[in-house]
Amino acid sequence: MKDTAITEANPRPNHAPSKTGITKPTVGIDIGGTKINAAVVVPDSKPGEEQFQSLINAPTPTDSAVFMDTLVTMVDTLKQQHDVAAVGISTAGVVDSIHGRILGSTGNMPALKNLCNLKELLEARIHLPVHMENDANAAAYGEWRSGAAKGAENMFAITLGTGVGMGIVFNGQMYRGTHFYAAEGGHIAISYHRERKCTCGRWDCWEAFASGTGLQKTAAIALEAAPETAKAEFLQNYCTNNEVTTYAVIAAWKDNNHIGAKIIDQWHNHIAVGLGSLINVMDPDMIVVGGGLAQFVNFELLKERALERSMSNDFQLVPATLGNHAGIVGAAYLALETLS
Repeated sequence: MKDTAITEANPRPNHAPSKTGITKPTVGIDIGGTKINAAVVVPDSKPGEEQFQSLINAPTPTDSAVFMDTLVTMVDTLKQQHDVAAVGISTAGVVDSIHGRILGSTGNMPALKNLCNLKELLEARIHLPVHMENDANAAAYGEWRSGAAKGAENMFAITLGTGVGMGIVFNGQMYRGTHFYAAEGGHIAISYHRERKCTCGRWDCWEAFASGTGLQKTAAIALEAAPETAKAEFLQNYCTNNEVTTYAVIAAWKDNNHIGAKIIDQWHNHIAVGLGSLINVMDPDMIVVGGGLAQFVNFELLKERALERSMSNDFQLVPATLGNHAGIVGAAYLALETLS
Protein backbone atom coordinates (compact mmCIF):
# COMPACT_ATOMS: atom_id res chain seq x y z
CA MET A 1 0.00 0.00 0.00
CA LYS A 2 1.21 3.53 -0.72
CA ASP A 3 1.91 6.04 1.99
CA THR A 4 0.71 9.58 1.33
CA ALA A 5 3.51 11.45 3.09
CA ILE A 6 5.80 13.41 0.75
CA THR A 7 8.73 15.55 1.70
CA GLU A 8 9.93 17.39 -1.41
CA ALA A 9 8.92 18.49 -4.89
CA ASN A 10 9.89 16.30 -7.82
CA PRO A 11 10.46 16.57 -11.56
CA ARG A 12 7.91 15.07 -13.92
CA PRO A 13 8.74 11.35 -14.19
CA ASN A 14 9.25 9.48 -17.43
CA HIS A 15 6.24 7.33 -18.36
CA ALA A 16 7.63 5.59 -21.42
CA PRO A 17 9.43 2.34 -20.62
CA SER A 18 10.38 0.06 -23.48
CA LYS A 19 8.27 -3.02 -24.17
CA THR A 20 11.10 -5.51 -24.42
CA GLY A 21 10.94 -8.68 -22.38
CA ILE A 22 13.42 -9.84 -19.79
CA THR A 23 16.61 -10.48 -21.77
CA LYS A 24 19.08 -10.86 -18.91
CA PRO A 25 18.73 -12.31 -15.40
CA THR A 26 17.51 -9.51 -13.15
CA VAL A 27 17.00 -9.46 -9.39
CA GLY A 28 13.58 -8.40 -8.14
CA ILE A 29 13.20 -7.48 -4.46
CA ASP A 30 9.87 -6.88 -2.74
CA ILE A 31 10.20 -5.12 0.63
CA GLY A 32 7.29 -5.67 3.01
CA GLY A 33 6.65 -4.62 6.58
CA THR A 34 7.54 -8.04 7.99
CA LYS A 35 9.45 -9.81 5.21
CA ILE A 36 11.73 -9.12 2.26
CA ASN A 37 11.33 -11.44 -0.74
CA ALA A 38 13.88 -11.62 -3.54
CA ALA A 39 14.32 -13.73 -6.67
CA VAL A 40 15.93 -13.65 -10.09
CA VAL A 41 13.65 -13.17 -13.07
CA VAL A 42 15.26 -15.00 -15.99
CA PRO A 43 14.61 -15.21 -19.75
CA ASP A 44 12.38 -18.00 -20.97
CA SER A 45 12.10 -19.61 -24.39
CA LYS A 46 8.94 -17.58 -25.10
CA PRO A 47 8.91 -13.79 -24.55
CA GLY A 48 6.52 -12.78 -21.81
CA GLU A 49 6.72 -16.14 -20.02
CA GLU A 50 9.60 -15.22 -17.76
CA GLN A 51 10.28 -17.32 -14.70
CA PHE A 52 11.53 -16.28 -11.31
CA GLN A 53 14.12 -18.52 -9.74
CA SER A 54 16.08 -18.88 -6.51
CA LEU A 55 13.40 -17.29 -4.32
CA ILE A 56 14.83 -16.25 -0.94
CA ASN A 57 13.48 -14.19 1.93
CA ALA A 58 14.47 -12.60 5.22
CA PRO A 59 12.70 -10.75 8.06
CA THR A 60 12.51 -6.99 7.52
CA PRO A 61 15.00 -5.36 9.93
CA THR A 62 14.03 -2.24 11.85
CA ASP A 63 17.62 -0.98 12.07
CA SER A 64 18.89 0.86 8.97
CA ALA A 65 22.39 -0.63 9.02
CA VAL A 66 21.07 -4.17 9.42
CA PHE A 67 18.52 -3.47 6.69
CA MET A 68 21.28 -2.50 4.24
CA ASP A 69 23.38 -5.53 5.17
CA THR A 70 20.37 -7.78 4.60
CA LEU A 71 19.75 -6.41 1.09
CA VAL A 72 23.43 -6.72 0.18
CA THR A 73 23.58 -10.32 1.43
CA MET A 74 20.46 -11.27 -0.53
CA VAL A 75 21.77 -9.73 -3.76
CA ASP A 76 25.20 -11.30 -3.30
CA THR A 77 23.57 -14.70 -2.76
CA LEU A 78 21.61 -14.38 -6.01
CA LYS A 79 24.64 -13.04 -7.91
CA GLN A 80 26.52 -16.22 -7.06
CA GLN A 81 23.83 -18.24 -8.83
CA HIS A 82 23.07 -16.02 -11.82
CA ASP A 83 24.82 -13.52 -14.10
CA VAL A 84 22.70 -10.62 -12.86
CA ALA A 85 22.34 -7.43 -14.94
CA ALA A 86 20.39 -5.19 -12.56
CA VAL A 87 18.31 -5.01 -9.39
CA GLY A 88 14.72 -3.80 -9.12
CA ILE A 89 13.26 -2.91 -5.72
CA SER A 90 9.57 -2.75 -4.86
CA THR A 91 8.78 -0.97 -1.59
CA ALA A 92 5.88 0.72 0.17
CA GLY A 93 5.93 4.49 0.43
CA VAL A 94 6.19 7.41 -2.00
CA VAL A 95 9.10 6.63 -4.31
CA ASP A 96 10.89 8.96 -6.72
CA SER A 97 11.57 6.31 -9.33
CA ILE A 98 13.71 8.68 -11.42
CA HIS A 99 16.32 9.35 -8.75
CA GLY A 100 15.65 6.25 -6.66
CA ARG A 101 14.73 8.15 -3.53
CA ILE A 102 12.14 7.29 -0.87
CA LEU A 103 10.17 10.49 -0.31
CA GLY A 104 7.74 9.14 2.27
CA SER A 105 8.23 5.86 4.10
CA THR A 106 5.57 3.88 5.95
CA GLY A 107 5.35 3.52 9.71
CA ASN A 108 5.84 -0.24 9.68
CA MET A 109 9.27 0.07 8.04
CA PRO A 110 11.25 2.40 10.34
CA ALA A 111 14.61 1.45 8.78
CA LEU A 112 13.68 3.26 5.55
CA LYS A 113 13.32 6.62 7.31
CA ASN A 114 17.11 6.87 7.34
CA LEU A 115 17.58 5.35 3.88
CA CYS A 116 15.88 7.84 1.56
CA ASN A 117 18.86 7.48 -0.82
CA LEU A 118 18.66 3.67 -0.82
CA LYS A 119 19.44 3.35 -4.55
CA GLU A 120 22.73 5.23 -4.25
CA LEU A 121 23.81 3.39 -1.11
CA LEU A 122 22.96 -0.04 -2.49
CA GLU A 123 24.60 0.53 -5.88
CA ALA A 124 27.84 1.47 -4.14
CA ARG A 125 27.90 -1.89 -2.35
CA ILE A 126 26.60 -4.36 -4.95
CA HIS A 127 28.11 -2.70 -8.07
CA LEU A 128 24.93 -3.12 -10.10
CA PRO A 129 22.36 -0.57 -11.33
CA VAL A 130 19.29 -0.36 -9.06
CA HIS A 131 15.78 0.80 -9.91
CA MET A 132 13.26 1.60 -7.17
CA GLU A 133 9.48 1.58 -7.47
CA ASN A 134 6.43 1.87 -5.24
CA ASP A 135 5.16 -1.63 -4.40
CA ALA A 136 1.64 -1.15 -5.80
CA ASN A 137 3.08 0.22 -9.06
CA ALA A 138 5.52 -2.69 -9.32
CA ALA A 139 2.79 -5.27 -8.69
CA ALA A 140 0.52 -3.72 -11.32
CA TYR A 141 3.38 -3.59 -13.80
CA GLY A 142 4.25 -7.22 -13.13
CA GLU A 143 0.67 -8.27 -13.83
CA TRP A 144 0.65 -6.19 -17.00
CA ARG A 145 3.96 -7.47 -18.36
CA SER A 146 3.73 -11.11 -17.38
CA GLY A 147 0.48 -11.82 -15.52
CA ALA A 148 -3.27 -11.43 -15.73
CA ALA A 149 -3.26 -8.12 -17.63
CA LYS A 150 -0.75 -9.07 -20.30
CA GLY A 151 -1.84 -7.50 -23.57
CA ALA A 152 -4.06 -4.80 -22.01
CA GLU A 153 -3.63 -1.23 -23.21
CA ASN A 154 -5.26 0.62 -20.31
CA MET A 155 -5.45 -1.20 -17.01
CA PHE A 156 -5.28 -0.71 -13.31
CA ALA A 157 -4.63 -3.21 -10.56
CA ILE A 158 -5.85 -3.02 -6.98
CA THR A 159 -4.59 -5.01 -4.02
CA LEU A 160 -7.05 -5.77 -1.24
CA GLY A 161 -5.26 -6.38 2.02
CA THR A 162 -4.76 -4.44 5.25
CA GLY A 163 -5.11 -1.41 2.98
CA VAL A 164 -5.99 -0.85 -0.67
CA GLY A 165 -3.10 -0.38 -3.10
CA MET A 166 -3.30 0.54 -6.75
CA GLY A 167 -1.15 0.82 -9.85
CA ILE A 168 -1.96 2.13 -13.33
CA VAL A 169 -0.71 1.29 -16.82
CA PHE A 170 -2.15 3.93 -19.15
CA ASN A 171 -1.75 3.75 -22.94
CA GLY A 172 0.70 0.91 -22.42
CA GLN A 173 2.91 2.92 -20.06
CA MET A 174 3.47 2.98 -16.31
CA TYR A 175 1.74 6.05 -14.89
CA ARG A 176 3.15 7.63 -11.72
CA GLY A 177 1.88 11.20 -11.78
CA THR A 178 3.73 14.52 -11.65
CA HIS A 179 4.79 14.08 -8.02
CA PHE A 180 4.65 10.26 -7.85
CA TYR A 181 1.22 10.50 -6.19
CA ALA A 182 -0.76 8.77 -8.96
CA ALA A 183 -2.81 5.65 -8.27
CA GLU A 184 -3.75 6.54 -4.70
CA GLY A 185 -7.10 4.96 -5.46
CA GLY A 186 -7.48 3.72 -1.91
CA HIS A 187 -7.91 7.34 -0.84
CA ILE A 188 -10.73 8.46 -3.09
CA ALA A 189 -13.72 9.42 -0.94
CA ILE A 190 -16.81 7.22 -1.25
CA SER A 191 -18.91 9.02 1.37
CA TYR A 192 -19.26 12.55 2.74
CA HIS A 193 -20.86 11.69 6.09
CA ARG A 194 -17.57 11.36 8.05
CA GLU A 195 -18.40 7.74 8.79
CA ARG A 196 -14.92 6.25 9.01
CA LYS A 197 -11.50 7.71 9.70
CA CYS A 198 -8.83 6.41 7.33
CA THR A 199 -5.24 5.63 8.32
CA CYS A 200 -4.17 8.61 6.15
CA GLY A 201 -6.02 10.92 8.56
CA ARG A 202 -8.87 11.76 6.18
CA TRP A 203 -12.49 10.65 6.33
CA ASP A 204 -14.35 8.04 4.30
CA CYS A 205 -11.57 6.90 1.98
CA TRP A 206 -12.30 3.82 -0.13
CA GLU A 207 -9.61 2.00 1.84
CA ALA A 208 -11.57 2.51 5.06
CA PHE A 209 -14.36 0.40 3.57
CA ALA A 210 -12.85 -2.01 1.03
CA SER A 211 -9.70 -3.14 2.89
CA GLY A 212 -9.41 -5.88 5.49
CA THR A 213 -9.59 -3.19 8.15
CA GLY A 214 -12.72 -1.82 6.48
CA LEU A 215 -14.27 -5.28 6.31
CA GLN A 216 -13.65 -5.68 10.02
CA LYS A 217 -15.37 -2.34 10.70
CA THR A 218 -18.33 -3.34 8.53
CA ALA A 219 -18.61 -6.56 10.54
CA ALA A 220 -18.60 -4.68 13.85
CA ILE A 221 -21.40 -2.40 12.63
CA ALA A 222 -23.45 -5.34 11.32
CA LEU A 223 -23.12 -7.21 14.61
CA GLU A 224 -24.11 -4.16 16.59
CA ALA A 225 -27.36 -3.99 14.61
CA ALA A 226 -28.06 -7.73 14.70
CA PRO A 227 -30.57 -9.35 17.08
CA GLU A 228 -28.93 -10.38 20.36
CA THR A 229 -29.44 -14.10 19.71
CA ALA A 230 -27.82 -13.97 16.27
CA LYS A 231 -25.01 -11.77 17.58
CA ALA A 232 -24.27 -14.12 20.47
CA GLU A 233 -24.25 -17.11 18.11
CA PHE A 234 -21.82 -15.38 15.77
CA LEU A 235 -19.44 -14.40 18.58
CA GLN A 236 -19.54 -17.86 20.12
CA ASN A 237 -19.02 -19.80 16.88
CA TYR A 238 -16.52 -17.65 15.02
CA CYS A 239 -14.77 -15.25 17.38
CA THR A 240 -12.08 -15.78 20.01
CA ASN A 241 -12.57 -13.64 23.11
CA ASN A 242 -15.43 -11.88 21.29
CA GLU A 243 -12.91 -10.29 18.89
CA VAL A 244 -14.41 -9.70 15.44
CA THR A 245 -11.68 -10.27 12.84
CA THR A 246 -11.65 -10.70 9.07
CA TYR A 247 -10.90 -14.39 9.67
CA ALA A 248 -14.07 -14.68 11.75
CA VAL A 249 -16.12 -13.01 9.03
CA ILE A 250 -14.70 -15.28 6.32
CA ALA A 251 -15.31 -18.37 8.43
CA ALA A 252 -18.93 -17.34 9.04
CA TRP A 253 -19.43 -16.58 5.35
CA LYS A 254 -18.04 -19.97 4.33
CA ASP A 255 -20.37 -21.56 6.87
CA ASN A 256 -23.38 -19.82 5.25
CA ASN A 257 -24.02 -17.85 8.41
CA HIS A 258 -26.61 -15.15 7.73
CA ILE A 259 -24.62 -12.32 9.31
CA GLY A 260 -21.39 -13.43 7.65
CA ALA A 261 -23.07 -13.52 4.24
CA LYS A 262 -24.57 -10.07 4.80
CA ILE A 263 -21.18 -8.60 5.73
CA ILE A 264 -19.43 -10.05 2.68
CA ASP A 265 -22.23 -8.82 0.43
CA GLN A 266 -21.86 -5.32 1.85
CA TRP A 267 -18.08 -5.55 1.37
CA HIS A 268 -18.63 -6.27 -2.33
CA ASN A 269 -20.80 -3.15 -2.49
CA HIS A 270 -18.00 -1.10 -0.95
CA ILE A 271 -15.45 -2.41 -3.45
CA ALA A 272 -17.83 -1.78 -6.36
CA VAL A 273 -18.41 1.86 -5.38
CA GLY A 274 -14.72 2.65 -5.72
CA LEU A 275 -14.31 0.57 -8.87
CA GLY A 276 -17.21 2.34 -10.57
CA SER A 277 -15.67 5.76 -9.94
CA LEU A 278 -12.24 4.65 -11.17
CA ILE A 279 -13.71 3.04 -14.28
CA ASN A 280 -15.55 6.25 -15.13
CA VAL A 281 -12.33 8.26 -14.83
CA MET A 282 -9.93 5.90 -16.64
CA ASP A 283 -12.08 3.79 -19.00
CA PRO A 284 -9.81 0.71 -18.72
CA ASP A 285 -10.00 -2.43 -20.79
CA MET A 286 -8.90 -4.54 -17.83
CA ILE A 287 -8.95 -4.42 -14.02
CA VAL A 288 -6.86 -6.83 -11.97
CA VAL A 289 -7.72 -7.59 -8.34
CA GLY A 290 -5.04 -9.07 -6.10
CA GLY A 291 -3.96 -9.08 -2.47
CA GLY A 292 -4.72 -11.43 0.38
CA LEU A 293 -8.47 -10.79 0.30
CA ALA A 294 -8.86 -11.29 -3.46
CA GLN A 295 -9.42 -15.01 -2.95
CA PHE A 296 -12.71 -14.19 -1.23
CA VAL A 297 -14.01 -11.94 -4.01
CA ASN A 298 -16.94 -13.17 -6.08
CA PHE A 299 -15.81 -11.71 -9.41
CA GLU A 300 -19.12 -12.25 -11.15
CA LEU A 301 -20.97 -10.42 -8.38
CA LEU A 302 -18.36 -7.67 -8.16
CA LYS A 303 -18.51 -6.96 -11.89
CA GLU A 304 -22.31 -6.88 -11.75
CA ARG A 305 -22.18 -4.31 -8.94
CA ALA A 306 -19.43 -2.29 -10.69
CA LEU A 307 -21.45 -2.20 -13.92
CA GLU A 308 -24.31 -0.59 -12.01
CA ARG A 309 -21.98 2.32 -11.22
CA SER A 310 -19.89 2.65 -14.39
CA MET A 311 -20.60 4.23 -17.76
CA SER A 312 -18.54 1.62 -19.60
CA ASN A 313 -19.61 -2.00 -19.81
CA ASP A 314 -16.64 -3.09 -21.91
CA PHE A 315 -13.94 -4.11 -19.44
CA GLN A 316 -12.55 -7.30 -17.98
CA LEU A 317 -12.40 -7.82 -14.22
CA VAL A 318 -9.94 -10.60 -13.40
CA PRO A 319 -8.00 -12.02 -10.44
CA ALA A 320 -4.25 -11.44 -10.27
CA THR A 321 -2.15 -14.43 -11.31
CA LEU A 322 1.33 -13.63 -9.96
CA GLY A 323 0.29 -13.59 -6.31
CA ASN A 324 2.99 -12.43 -3.89
CA HIS A 325 5.54 -12.45 -6.71
CA ALA A 326 3.96 -9.62 -8.74
CA GLY A 327 6.17 -6.97 -7.12
CA ILE A 328 9.30 -9.01 -7.76
CA VAL A 329 8.45 -9.49 -11.44
CA GLY A 330 7.39 -5.88 -11.96
CA ALA A 331 10.48 -4.47 -10.23
CA ALA A 332 12.75 -6.69 -12.32
CA TYR A 333 11.12 -5.57 -15.56
CA LEU A 334 11.35 -1.91 -14.63
CA ALA A 335 15.00 -2.25 -13.63
CA LEU A 336 16.03 -3.80 -16.94
CA GLU A 337 13.92 -1.37 -18.95
CA THR A 338 15.59 1.54 -17.16
CA LEU A 339 18.93 0.19 -18.39
CA SER A 340 17.54 0.01 -21.92
